[in-house]
Amino acid sequence: MSGPATAQNNARNREPGERVAGPVPGGMSIAPPRNATLDLTISVIGLWLASGFLWDSWAHLHVPVETFFTPYHAIFYAAMLAGAIVVGVTALRNRARGYHGWNLLPKAYQGALVGIPIFFIGGVGDLIWHTIFGIEDRVDAVTSPTHLIIGIGVLTLTSAPIRSALEARLELRTLASQLPLLFSLATWIEFVHLGTAYAFDPSAARMYAPPNAVLYSPDYFTSTTLLLYKNGTGVAVIILETLIVMLFAVWLATRFRLRPGAMTIFFVFGNCIIAAALTNDTPMLATYLVMTLAAGIVADAIIARSPDAPLSGSRLHVFGFVVPVVYYGAYFIVTIATGGTWFDPPLLGGALVWAGVCGLGLTFLPSTQAAE
Repeated sequence: MSGPATAQNNARNREPGERVAGPVPGGMSIAPPRNATLDLTISVIGLWLASGFLWDSWAHLHVPVETFFTPYHAIFYAAMLAGAIVVGVTALRNRARGYHGWNLLPKAYQGALVGIPIFFIGGVGDLIWHTIFGIEDRVDAVTSPTHLIIGIGVLTLTSAPIRSALEARLELRTLASQLPLLFSLATWIEFVHLGTAYAFDPSAARMYAPPNAVLYSPDYFTSTTLLLYKNGTGVAVIILETLIVMLFAVWLATRFRLRPGAMTIFFVFGNCIIAAALTNDTPMLATYLVMTLAAGIVADAIIARSPDAPLSGSRLHVFGFVVPVVYYGAYFIVTIATGGTWFDPPLLGGALVWAGVCGLGLTFLPSTQAAE
C-alpha cells in the first residue's frame, strides 16, 4: 500500500514528537512534526509580550498616560505582529512541503492560532473603550475587559510551546530543549501576576506599617480597623501568591523530568518582570530577585534527587511545603535587612506556615499528580 493511506498510517503509528523527514506526498491531511525552533521563537515572543505589557503598567504608575497611542503599547503590539509573521512564514514553508489546511502548522499550534485574532480584536476594542471611557489606571487597568481579552489572546498563542512540550516530554532531555516550555509558562505566570498586581506584594516593609491603635481615644475604632485590615491583607497576599506560584511550579515538576536550573529559570522569568514593573523607590526588585533565586535553587535541588522521573510521592510533598517557605522566608530576611518589617513574630511565622501549607495542599490535588 502506498500514497495517502500509507502516509496517514505512518503518522498514526509514530511516537509523539517523532519527526517526519521530507515533504508529504500529495498534501496529506496530517500535521507536520513539532518544530523546536518555532517553539523557542514563540516562547521568546511571549516574554517580549509580557515585558511590553508590564512596561505599560510601569508607565501607568510613573508617567502621565493620556492616549492609546504610546510607545509602551507599541512594544507589545509589535511583539504580537512578530508572532503572526513567524507563524505565517512557518505555514508557508509547510505548504511548500505539501501540507495544507489546518495542517499547515504542527498540531500544538492549530488551536493556539486563534490567539492572534483574539489579541487584535481585543486591541481594536481597547481603542474604542479608551475613546469612550478614557485611560484606566491602577486596579481599573488590570481589570479592564478589553485588556483581559488581549491577555487571553496572548495566553492562547503562548500555550502552543507548552502543548508541544507535552507531546514530546521524553524528548526534552536537555535544559536547552526545555527553554520553550519554561519561557512560555513564565509568560503565563507573569500575566497572572499582572492581573493580580494589586495583591502581588504583602507590603511587609516597615514603611508600610499600619497606624498604632490609640486606646481610649476617638481614633481607636479607625486605627484598629486599619490594623486588622493590614494584617489580614498581608497574610492573604502571601496565601494568594503562594497558590499562584506553586500551582505552576508543582504542575511543571510533576509533568516533566526537569534539568538542573530549569526551575530557577522559570522562577526568575516568571516573577522578576512584574517586580521590575512595580518598583518605585523601594528595594522590591532586589528583594524579589533574591527570593526568586533562593526558591528556584532549592526547587532544583529537590528535583535533582530524582532526575529520572517527574516528582511524586513524599518528595513532591516536601517540594510543595519547602519551596514557598524558602520563597517568603527570603522575602522577610531581605525586607528586615533593608529597613525592617512591621510584621511581628506571630504574624510573620504564621504567614510562613500558611505559605508552606498552601504549597503542600496543592501537591495532593489529583490534577498535579505525576503523569508519564
